[in-house]
Amino acid sequence: MKTVSLGSILRDIYLEPSKPAEKLAKKYGYLPYMVERYIRMLGVKEAEKLLKSLDKKLSPVVRTNTVLIDPDHLRERLETLGFKLEKIPWAHYSYRVARSPPSPSIGSTHEYLKGYYYVHRDAAALIPPLLLVDNYEGLVLDMCAAPGGKTTHLAQLLWGRGRVIANDLVLYRIRSLVGHIMRLKLSNIDVTWADARKLPEILKKRFYRILLDAPCSGEGTIMFDPGRKTRTTIKDLAIIVKREIELLNAGLDMLEKGGVLAYSTCSIAPEENEYVLYRVMMMRNDFEIIWPEKKLFEWTPWLRSYKDIDFPEEFNRCIRIWPHIHHMMGFTVCLLKKL
Repeated sequence: MKTVSLGSILRDIYLEPSKPAEKLAKKYGYLPYMVERYIRMLGVKEAEKLLKSLDKKLSPVVRTNTVLIDPDHLRERLETLGFKLEKIPWAHYSYRVARSPPSPSIGSTHEYLKGYYYVHRDAAALIPPLLLVDNYEGLVLDMCAAPGGKTTHLAQLLWGRGRVIANDLVLYRIRSLVGHIMRLKLSNIDVTWADARKLPEILKKRFYRILLDAPCSGEGTIMFDPGRKTRTTIKDLAIIVKREIELLNAGLDMLEKGGVLAYSTCSIAPEENEYVLYRVMMMRNDFEIIWPEKKLFEWTPWLRSYKDIDFPEEFNRCIRIWPHIHHMMGFTVCLLKKL
């Protein structure tokens, strides 16, 4: 297993907060190093816009299970119950819940229990499957699959033309994954239980499509979980980054020549995105960053520099979702092709 030292990561990502960062951190309730990072990426004024956006709640998103029901029919049934749905133009079978009745909740309707839809916290989670398996037929590996939103989306898109191997390490999350698979009646998913970093030795197989939605700090999901404002110390972050580097290396080891891996996180931290890919690029030269084949909407590219590191020009092919710009949770995606 390719690895890097925790000490070198910690040295690279350490930040000394400035006075403006400490002031904003106190005002909005964050660890100062996090706000210092936002200021370095965006400047003081835009960093505060980001902090304000992270305090705003987002409405959930309904993804129609097109294996079982037509999207328009589902919309009619839910709106009869009192929900108001707004279609997401770049994912036509998905709707943002603009208004809900006092009862039932969106996760307890008869239609939900029958498997007619999956509830995502936000539309950003729809992006990796849409980009990874566009016009693809065959087998897909989802390395860190639970609780199952992206796995079941992949299986839905591949229905009748492909299968998904859905792996995860955490048992209680696997129970949730299996529950969703059964509820949605998706028979083209096989579930495995393993540390994804060990999958190259366990599976001894290569894939033409791999999704690595890496376990991360969740820094882009603060609007759902405000505790994340202070949960991850700089040392905690270094441990997470080390694991992400190891996971990405394992994924690339399992990727077939010409195959594509989608690396995604629900974090806006460059340490977990630009820095992770930069460190992996320093370790190997058997892959390239590619443009997505379709432009779903006007996203923002990855950073070209951070602290004292200049990133490759190809980082502009990767996707950043900013809450204060795109009105979604913080999210990133990058597509890598094996040479």
